Amino acid sequence: MSNLQNPNDTYLVRFENKDMPRDAAPTKIVEAFGLGKCPKLVAQICASDLDIRINALAVICDEFKNPYSIEGCVREGVIPVLAAMITDPDYTTRVRATAALHLAALDANGFNSILQNQGEVFPKLVEGVFDPSEIVRENVYKCVLATTRSDDGVDACVTNNVTKAFVDVLDGEIDTLQPILLRTLHNIVGSENGLLEALDAKAVNAFIKLIDASKLNSPQSSVVIGEAARALGFMCYDGRAKKESLELGAVEKLIDILRFKNISANLKVCVTIALMAITITNDGKIKVFEVGGVDIITPLLYDDHPIVVVNILKIISNLAVYPKNREIFIQDSTCTVKIRKLTKSEDPLISKHAGIALSAVNWNP
Repeated sequence: MSNLQNPNDTYLVRFENKDMPRDAAPTKIVEAFGLGKCPKLVAQICASDLDIRINALAVICDEFKNPYSIEGCVREGVIPVLAAMITDPDYTTRVRATAALHLAALDANGFNSILQNQGEVFPKLVEGVFDPSEIVRENVYKCVLATTRSDDGVDACVTNNVTKAFVDVLDGEIDTLQPILLRTLHNIVGSENGLLEALDAKAVNAFIKLIDASKLNSPQSSVVIGEAARALGFMCYDGRAKKESLELGAVEKLIDILRFKNISANLKVCVTIALMAITITNDGKIKVFEVGGVDIITPLLYDDHPIVVVNILKIISNLAVYPKNREIFIQDSTCTVKIRKLTKSEDPLISKHAGIALSAVNWNP
C-alpha cells in the first residue's frame, strides 16, 4: 500500500502482501489429518527430543478418550512403545505413558494389543509397581486391574508374576491405592493358578494384616478393610486358605470389626463373606464360639441390608452344626423367632436361607 499523499483522500485497500508465516516451534504438536494422524503421533512419541516426546504423550492421552484414535495408534504399534516408557528416567514421560496405557486397557482394541504384546508390556508394568511416584504407580495399578476383567488378562498377570509384586507392595502402599491392589488380587485368585500363586506369595497373611478394627475411624481405612476382607473371603473357598486364615487369627479380627455398630453396609457384606467361607470348617465354627462371635453375629439378622441378612443366615447355618453354637441360638428366643419370620420374607433368597438356618438351629441328634 502506498503512502497517503493527501490526508483528506481515502484509499480502499483490496490487496495486501504478507510475510511468509513462521514455522511452528519444533516442540509444538501439530495435528495431522486423515490416515496420517496416528502414524505421526506414534512417531512423535518416539522422538529423541524430550520436549517433543512429552508433548506428544500429552496429545496421546487426550486422543485416547476416542476409541478410533486408540485403534489407529494400536495398528501403528503404540502399546510396546508406551510400555518401554514405564521405566523411562523422565518423570513426566512415565506419568503420561502409564496414563495412556491405562486408557488403552479400558478399550477393547487397546486391551487386545496389551495381551498380544504381554511379553513386553507386563514385565514393565511389574517394574512400574515399584516406581517412587504415587501417580505412576496408580496408573500402573489401574492398567493391571483393567486387564483382569478377562480370563486371558488374569492368565497374563499370573504368567508375568504380577501377583507376587502386588502382594509384596500391598502393606507399604498408601491407603488410597491399596483398594486397587486388593481388587486386582481378588480377580486374580479367581483362577486356579492365580490362587496358587497368591498362596505362595503369602496373600492370606497380607489381607489379614489389613483387617484392623483400630483403624475404623478413618473412612479410607474402612474401604481398605472391606476390600481385604472380600479378597480373603474369596480365597477362603479354598481349604488351604481357610486353614491359614484360622492359624493367623482371621476370625478374631473379622468378629472385632462386626462389634462396631456404625460400620457401612458394604463393610458388613465384605466381612460376612469372609466369615461365611471360613465357618464352613469345623475349626472355624469352634473359633467363632471361643471368641464370643455368636452374640455378635445374631443381632445382624435385623440389619436393613438384604445381602447382610442372607450372609448372616448362611453363617448361622454353618455355626449351628457345632452343638455349643446351636445351644446359644436356641436359648436366644429372639433369634429363632426372627429366623422364623424371615422364612416368610418376600425376598425369595432370604426366605430360602432362613428355612435352611431354622432347620440347622432346630436340628436334634
